[in-house]
Amino acid sequence: MEDDLDAFLNSSFIPGFLSENFTFLLNSSFDFDFDFPIVRSLAVIPFLLVGVVGLISNALVLFIIMCSKKMWRTMNVFIFCLALGDFLYMLCLLFLAVEILYPLGSFMCVLYWTLTAVVTFSSVYFLAIMSSRVFLQAYFPDFSKNIKVKVAALTSGGIWILSLLLGIPFFIYANVNEYSSCVLLWPYEYWTMVFNIYRFVLAFMVPLILTVVCLVLTQCRARKFDQSIDPTVSDIKQNVVMIMVLSLIFIIFWLPSHLLELIAGGSLILDSEATYYGISIIPYLKSCIYPFVYGFLSGDFKNAYNRIFCCKKIPEDEDLQKNSNNKSEDKSSAC
Repeated sequence: MEDDLDAFLNSSFIPGFLSENFTFLLNSSFDFDFDFPIVRSLAVIPFLLVGVVGLISNALVLFIIMCSKKMWRTMNVFIFCLALGDFLYMLCLLFLAVEILYPLGSFMCVLYWTLTAVVTFSSVYFLAIMSSRVFLQAYFPDFSKNIKVKVAALTSGGIWILSLLLGIPFFIYANVNEYSSCVLLWPYEYWTMVFNIYRFVLAFMVPLILTVVCLVLTQCRARKFDQSIDPTVSDIKQNVVMIMVLSLIFIIFWLPSHLLELIAGGSLILDSEATYYGISIIPYLKSCIYPFVYGFLSGDFKNAYNRIFCCKKIPEDEDLQKNSNNKSEDKSSAC
């Protein structure tokens, strides 16, 4: 009986209920000394707080774009998709909070891993497509003018489909194990390392290299332009700064987990369940920070946030896509 209890405790800490970002922790050598009901109950609190903040902030971004035709611009379409992905990712975090205390069924387990897979790949690919957009705007302005909202929407749909295809291993091997934990059940042990490399290359390294190259080339090009002669330069520089900050945040919150997975190779052991829960929540914080970045670095969202939270009358750009310098005063107020 005691052996069965030990086996259950050790396996139940396998995070079917924790992030896919830490598959290197999934081994049978856990030996936590904590009273697991207390630790689990306390772990639910930060999971719920981060999840609620992320849901509300990203829902606000989605609401602002959907409810204002002035926000229906090419770059904002990609921001909408980023916010939608982060919103879904926060739902995954709430799934984890529930799973900590109550096991998920097979259907919910597959649904969780499917959403996780799609968001894992799509979030970084949208950064790459945003950087490609400003690159085209800088080097091929005539061609970039033909990239309207419909084209951006179709491109975004393609990214979602690509992310779903790349995430096939997630939902094929997602299942509930004998201890009612929602995990990825690989047929062979070495598949864990193969999967870690697969995800690091396709969900991190390749799209970020493309993003960095496009941003560097765009910045070099923008420096040669005279902003007083070509008003599009200001728009390009603003977008470059925003994408750079978004990419930096992505790297800060995702690179450590990817490197730990590759280095550990499935053998790393933690001596504290509290530390384990603390590490697992870090990648989700990225989804909470992004909406604030939009507000600070995007003129559209800065004005929208000011109307909502500060009740300010803000001068609006009537036609940003045509890069007109003529601005009209918004006579309406949010209050």
